Amino acid sequence: MPPNNSTNLPSTQSLAAAAYFSNLLLLLDCWNDLEGRERAYLPKETKEPSQAWSDRIRRTTFDNRFEPAIKDYAGLLSVFTLNDDTAQSILDNQNNIDLTGNDLWTFFHEVDQYCLRDGWCGVMVEFPPVDPNINSQADLLKSDRRPYLVLVDRRDILNWQTTKINGKPQLTRVTIRETRLEPDGDYGEKEAVYYRVLIPGEYFVYQIVKAQGGQQLIETDHGFTSLNEIPLVYYSVTGSGLFSAKAPFLNLAKLNIEHFQKRSQLNEVLRKCNLPVPVMKGLIATSGDIKNLPPLVIGPNSVVYLPQNGDFYFAEPTGVAIAASKDDIKDLEAAMDRMTLDFLTSGEHQKTATEVLLDSTKTSANLKGVARRKESAMQQIFKLWVTYTGEIEGGGITQDESLLSIPLTPEQVDKLENLQAQGLISHRTLLLLLQVGKVLPRQFDIDAEVAMTESADSDRVLTP
Repeated sequence: MPPNNSTNLPSTQSLAAAAYFSNLLLLLDCWNDLEGRERAYLPKETKEPSQAWSDRIRRTTFDNRFEPAIKDYAGLLSVFTLNDDTAQSILDNQNNIDLTGNDLWTFFHEVDQYCLRDGWCGVMVEFPPVDPNINSQADLLKSDRRPYLVLVDRRDILNWQTTKINGKPQLTRVTIRETRLEPDGDYGEKEAVYYRVLIPGEYFVYQIVKAQGGQQLIETDHGFTSLNEIPLVYYSVTGSGLFSAKAPFLNLAKLNIEHFQKRSQLNEVLRKCNLPVPVMKGLIATSGDIKNLPPLVIGPNSVVYLPQNGDFYFAEPTGVAIAASKDDIKDLEAAMDRMTLDFLTSGEHQKTATEVLLDSTKTSANLKGVARRKESAMQQIFKLWVTYTGEIEGGGITQDESLLSIPLTPEQVDKLENLQAQGLISHRTLLLLLQVGKVLPRQFDIDAEVAMTESADSDRVLTP
């Protein structure tokens, strides 16, 4: 359920957050394989018995096309290198960037998944409370007290206020919902919700508890930071407007739900029409005849007695509607494929070189735009980090451009092979160009292949 919307409580949702709530719920449901939420997307039909409804849900499997698409794109963004000007404290802590054991690449791989799933997320640069034993920059560098990163789900950023500084929106307040597990009795645990309100240089943590006549707001923590800004970076790789990017794969999630529903319909039709229905004509003349009919037994040792001019046969569905349903599902699957990276593997059908080029050009351009935004967001995060540590430069990252390049077409591969055959380029150069062009896998060892080929050529020369 949406949080309490009393405007006097930090749990208040902003208008933008409330408007997008249903979309975020659908996206999360698809991400989680609809686990526990199947009934919301396969509603009970009119006069459908409850047991039949439960059985229908149990028989329908959600074919998740949404989550793999997100992870495919996030995987392309996870290959990057730190720039030479990256702060030393970041380099020193790159293998445990969040104080939970995740290295920088693993942490941002998860950040990219959240961002691509929901449109945006938050990355908070946290810093432990002030230690009275640290009196200088040298003391700070020697201690274990240092910044760390925290991933914040979009759903937990409830409300915010901004002001414009030099024409650019600047956060002046933001509220983050935190769900913590706390002891309950000797061995149990329970969830407790807190609300962290951040303003430049200061933070407050509240809890809302039930009180006589309503709810009471209790301050559980309060502190200060050494920054003159809120240490939260709006992380989006698809839109630059603060807290405004839409989920890029929302339509894919909706199609995935439709695919789930139509598969359920087809399964039920196939189940009910799978066996032909026996039909007898001529045995029933009046309604009273139904009570006198013996049980129908069908088998190699049974006989069906019919009156003169009676008939017995099996009624079977024509299959026209079933075929149409199957075609409809295939069309849905093709539409979902067009929203993913299946052009890299040609999907289930062989595409022409022109189709591959058009698809890959569009997707490569999108990915390069995504990569640029990621580099910008990472630069902002590193800048906040060094504001805490006092270092001069935060640095940044550089994406691996080869992952975002357009694959070579078959015609281009043929031209390269002809150049090598004519002696205009070496065998090694050919292999290198094929690897850059995604014809050969990135892990292909060109040096080993060239050495093995030269050895084989040498053996042929020495053999009489």
